[in-house]
Amino acid sequence: MVSVDCQVLDVDYVLLQEKPVVRIFGKTRDSQTVCAFYDQFSPFFYVDREDAIEMLKEEPQVQSVQKIKRKLVMGYQQERAVWKVTLQNPAKTPEVRQRVLDAGFKVYEADILFKYRYMSDHGVKGMDWVRIEGGTTNTNTVRSKIMLSAKSVEPIVCYDDVPLRVLSFDIECVATKEGTVPEAKYDPVVMISLVFSEPFQGSDSLVLATRPGAGVHPCADEKELLEEFNRFINEYDPDIITGFNINNFDLPYVFERMAKCGVRAVFGRCTTKQALSKKIGITYRNSVTGRVIADVFQLVKKDFMLKRYSLNAVSEDLLGEQKEDVKHSEIGKYYRGDAAQFEKLASYCRKDSLLALDLLLKKKLLDKYIALSKVSGILLQDSLSGGETTRIENFLLREFNRKGFIFPLKPQDKTIGNRESRQRKELGGGFVIEPVRELHSNVAVLDFKSMYPSIILSYNICPTTLIIGDEKIEGALKPPGTANFVPPEVRKGIIPGILKTLLDDRGKVKKKLRKIQDDNLYRVLYAKQWALKIMANAFYGYLGYARAVIYNLDIANAITASGRESIKFTAKTVQEKYGLPVVYGDTDSVFVKMKDEDFDKIEQKATEICTDINTQLPGVMELEFEKIFKRFLPLAKKRYAAWKFEHTEDGWKESIETKGIETVRRDWCPLVGEVVAEVLEILLKEQDIKKAVTYVKGIVIDLNEGRIPINKLIVTKTMTKAGKSYKGIQPHVELVKKMEARSPGEAPGVGDRIPYVIVRGSQLVSHRAEDPVYIQEHGLPVDATYYIENQMLPPLERIFDVLGVDRMELLGNGRQMGLLDILKKNKKPQGPREIPAAEFNGFMCKKCSAFFEQVPLSGACTCGGALLFSSPKGPGEVLVR
Repeated sequence: MVSVDCQVLDVDYVLLQEKPVVRIFGKTRDSQTVCAFYDQFSPFFYVDREDAIEMLKEEPQVQSVQKIKRKLVMGYQQERAVWKVTLQNPAKTPEVRQRVLDAGFKVYEADILFKYRYMSDHGVKGMDWVRIEGGTTNTNTVRSKIMLSAKSVEPIVCYDDVPLRVLSFDIECVATKEGTVPEAKYDPVVMISLVFSEPFQGSDSLVLATRPGAGVHPCADEKELLEEFNRFINEYDPDIITGFNINNFDLPYVFERMAKCGVRAVFGRCTTKQALSKKIGITYRNSVTGRVIADVFQLVKKDFMLKRYSLNAVSEDLLGEQKEDVKHSEIGKYYRGDAAQFEKLASYCRKDSLLALDLLLKKKLLDKYIALSKVSGILLQDSLSGGETTRIENFLLREFNRKGFIFPLKPQDKTIGNRESRQRKELGGGFVIEPVRELHSNVAVLDFKSMYPSIILSYNICPTTLIIGDEKIEGALKPPGTANFVPPEVRKGIIPGILKTLLDDRGKVKKKLRKIQDDNLYRVLYAKQWALKIMANAFYGYLGYARAVIYNLDIANAITASGRESIKFTAKTVQEKYGLPVVYGDTDSVFVKMKDEDFDKIEQKATEICTDINTQLPGVMELEFEKIFKRFLPLAKKRYAAWKFEHTEDGWKESIETKGIETVRRDWCPLVGEVVAEVLEILLKEQDIKKAVTYVKGIVIDLNEGRIPINKLIVTKTMTKAGKSYKGIQPHVELVKKMEARSPGEAPGVGDRIPYVIVRGSQLVSHRAEDPVYIQEHGLPVDATYYIENQMLPPLERIFDVLGVDRMELLGNGRQMGLLDILKKNKKPQGPREIPAAEFNGFMCKKCSAFFEQVPLSGACTCGGALLFSSPKGPGEVLVR
């Protein structure tokens, strides 16, 4: 008998003589891989009536039926008898469940994945630590240094994380048909780069290729390339497989090519189980037994708000590095080219893997998800690829089961539809106080601390405490709305208990963080407090989610109604008792315009107000002073900019805060973000509207006179398909056509990013997109009017409108005369421009100028813009005969 402590990476099961054997994959403190086999657990579910026993006796899969006492989740009720049905094969559970349902019985917990059924019942959590006791064993079905036939698996407390071994990879494919995107059905993988977080065989990286060359591992053909890919992964034995967009491109592509070439995809820690790729909608979910797939592209999109999410743009923004300079459309040429070109392609492929690895490790992209796994209990792979509902339901299953409650089955589509229909009519949201639209000074922001969790705690809100029907319970808690709940002395709600534990634990972790000196432990604990916060804040949303197992609309309404009443009460007290104006309020915050200018006095007064209001709030609800907006500019509900000051240990710390105001958009040129940011800086910090207007006028003049650097006017879009496949007329597509005509064979192709600038001319905007280099070489004039009216003015007008400044005042002198000026100079008011039916040739997007021969099914452009009638002379709003 041996004892091994390890951190859990993965859990699955296999069948041995039709019985399940749970496999736990992990790593020890000294980085040895572990696989434990546990065969003392069987699947089970519950039925509601004893007369089901006769039917169940006829089921060959049923091992036993046992009468036990359990409580149902929905509504305050006492224990009742249910029958626990234990089966032999987990894979047969759905069949047995359906037959029992068809016979008219109610069934509980018959749709829980077997791995999570085991983990929940044994306290095993993803990325947490367990102590495994048992005898050593050996099998050729798994790859692991330590193999155990487990007698017991028990959770233990340990805050450390084992250093994970990471492999990053990238593939290059060559389309057999020139000018097309490679398709896995037809086109081979010709190169694969692998970059290692720990040196492997004396090297940090390796490039496999189907032709020989300097610095590559040559393979005779694609089949050998894929076999070598398998071999090197298994020899390096990574815990994490990463790359950029590998879930939706590289992995599905490799799996399909392996199937074509007759190569088994066995690069997991199980030698008999192939890696899986499952398409869900337009995305893929991939899994490799015993390892975790972490797609850097998806992680970056979740964690960072960037203008573009290509590997080059992400690397430049987050690492200050760029890809090797090889166009996507030129990969085939470089692969078939001379030795220097081939070597550059190998370097390009290697750099892509290296950048993905650096992003994952240097930006600590896994920390949050490791912490979420530990808190919620789900496996790291599911934490990365699963949704919030998966985390919450697995977390709740543990806690409810521990207190003797059993879960109903997941709702069917019809039930979900009925819930959503009722929800649209009856579910109330958070309360928003209309903003006073002007530039304010010295605004104190008062915030309800964990509003929805504190409401749940204050009213003991839980499905298990909900009073059903007209039952009278002494001391019943009655939040706003129709739902009432039994008090804690009658029954403590499971969800309030969970929330209290989560919030208390977060408080303890935050206290520890203040004293921690060790960087690694600080990282682990910081991620843990973040995960505890995420889980605590998720319960309200879950209770009102139509697909939730324990959904209840009345409970969701009780929570939001309490929030609305609290905000209203706070605003009324501030205005009537303290004589201070409330200039905005949103869900859990109230924005109060203070009389003082001194920050310390503002904080003192705001804290006094909070203390007073807190004495009148129910339960543990608490209003607290959060920050000061020295200047506050609300544009509309949920849209504002502010000059923020927060009190820290080092004094008052300032920053600009924006909400709902776009300073970065993918279809805007860099100049727009720069101008919007500068305008906000002037307005908020200097309170100088005139200066802000003058600044904009100066930019307008610089644009008209050609003084703005061309790199600030570039918009970049990717050719996602061949030009002829686009339905509308797109600027970047039209530019590629021109480039092909000028230099056949050298123009960008599918997959390439196309930078363009709009130049002057009489054609449609889409036809006036031009290559920035070509513009500079030929001295072409930029269309200043386009950049002023279509790029700069829309976001600026929304800001200046609050201050009473219109577009004509912004444009000022120095503006070239455009269509608007010409219309204004006419003596008679002009209606919408008319297009004779004989000239009508299609539809054009008012926003991006894309052209359509017929109206799309959506009735609008793909960018969201409205459609105008089009003719060779330009767009119009009215079609006449």
